Amino acid sequence: MLKRNISSKNLKYIILLLLFLLLIITFTFSSFATEGSPINYYVLSTNDVLEIRLWGYPELTSTTVIQPDGMISLPLGGQIDAAGKTLEELRTGIVKELKKTLTALEDNKVSVTVISFGTFNISVLGEIHSPGLYPLSGKVDVLKAISVAAGLTDEAGLKNAMIIRENQEITPVDLEKLFNQNDLSQNYELNSGDSLYIPKAFAITNISIAGEVKSPGLYSLEGKVDILKAISACGGLTQKANLKNVIINKYNNEVIQVDLEKLIIQNDLTQNYPLETGDSLFVPLALDNNVYVLGEVKKPGLYAIEEVCTVVEAISLAGGYTANARLKSCVVIRKFPHDEEGLKMRTVILKDVKVIREKYEQVIEINLEKILKDGELAQNITLQPQDIVFVPIRPLSEFDIDTILDVVTTGLGVYNVLLK
Repeated sequence: MLKRNISSKNLKYIILLLLFLLLIITFTFSSFATEGSPINYYVLSTNDVLEIRLWGYPELTSTTVIQPDGMISLPLGGQIDAAGKTLEELRTGIVKELKKTLTALEDNKVSVTVISFGTFNISVLGEIHSPGLYPLSGKVDVLKAISVAAGLTDEAGLKNAMIIRENQEITPVDLEKLFNQNDLSQNYELNSGDSLYIPKAFAITNISIAGEVKSPGLYSLEGKVDILKAISACGGLTQKANLKNVIINKYNNEVIQVDLEKLIIQNDLTQNYPLETGDSLFVPLALDNNVYVLGEVKKPGLYAIEEVCTVVEAISLAGGYTANARLKSCVVIRKFPHDEEGLKMRTVILKDVKVIREKYEQVIEINLEKILKDGELAQNITLQPQDIVFVPIRPLSEFDIDTILDVVTTGLGVYNVLLK
């Protein structure tokens, strides 16, 4: 009888001891889970099951599930947003809410633990060995999603992966940085309903684009590259582009002439030639409907003219003349084609200006002072496409056609155009 009583007593002590140890383990885990442990960085999501314990208030211990709207119920009633928070962030919020009723509650008397992780669905699509929909639990990031889908295929495009969020927002992912440079900033977290898409890798085409485009240079373009894609990549054409005489210099030295006017204006896709690595695309300068303005002007260069353009208007396009300009001896040089059309152009009668006429060239001396100061508009002749307007420097003592032509030829050389 005595033995049985002692055994019973010992059994009670053992049970009490086990309960005490269980209490310590639970408290230790709760503290660990809310003070810098790995689980503390876990971001809570829907369907996670949590236990909220208030030490000293055992009757208020409760178990709650994060609902689809991200909310959980509190021990004393009411709700708080939990999804998207860490355990410590949630615990801090719970303490703040409970103190509204339990004013004496101490911060360290509240613990929050994850009893079980909820599952959510992630789609992994594209160049992956086992694409599909995966029910996952816990923290899910790009690396975990790729791992559960059995990894990437050999044709995966590392630089252009993307996360398509449930709200259709797209997050670009650079897997090349993640895998090859260990850039963990690309290891984005995935939420329920998100899709990770890995496209097929495209070949890179290296081409050169030069001439009258907005951003000439070397370009590395993905996938199929043609004329339109190349022009788009370099920002488009300038206003001085010659659309009809674009040239492709192929890597094998073949030369192809392209009529961009047909391609862009007439939608003739036969002119949209494919480009390959090593090819060069050159867009030449259009000489039609342009005039040169050189010499003592603020912005010498080639200028497009529309319909009627006079000498004064051309100089205005170039920013006006400088303080050193010799206004009495402005020069217009007009070259004629060596054909009947050129001969017709020579027959244009110019009154009140000094014209030095050669077979295929006119040198016309314009007195800008008479135009600007005296209002003699007859001096302000209408220009023809490809005319050269040259304003000499003031120290010039007299009009010397040979000197003028030498200076103009040098000026044109700066713009890589030969005076023929």
